[in-house]
Amino acid sequence: MISSFWVESVQETVARLVACGYPTIEQTARALGCSPRTLQRRLHDAGTSYGEVVDRVRADAAIRMLEDPSLRLYEIGAALGFADPSSFSRFFRRIRGVAPREVRPGRPR
Repeated sequence: MISSFWVESVQETVARLVACGYPTIEQTARALGCSPRTLQRRLHDAGTSYGEVVDRVRADAAIRMLEDPSLRLYEIGAALGFADPSSFSRFFRRIRGVAPREVRPGRPR
């Protein structure tokens, strides 16, 4: 059984790499000192996948960035490796169930 500590290590590594765009599984595996296939197997054994880990990390980073009203949506999307603002908005709606603008602080309810 794979420990949650290992999955947390993968998430931390992805969080560091996401600052440079979408981190590939090869980049993440190299940073962790294993092969991409080993990374996939370990994540599968832990009940998740590489794509799910990356989505979780990007969504958490997006929430933190959306708290800063000086950052525009296109800046947040670009920082998280999205090609354009609409891709970021679709991703955010799929993961969080609401549009990114709806979680901005000070937004009228």
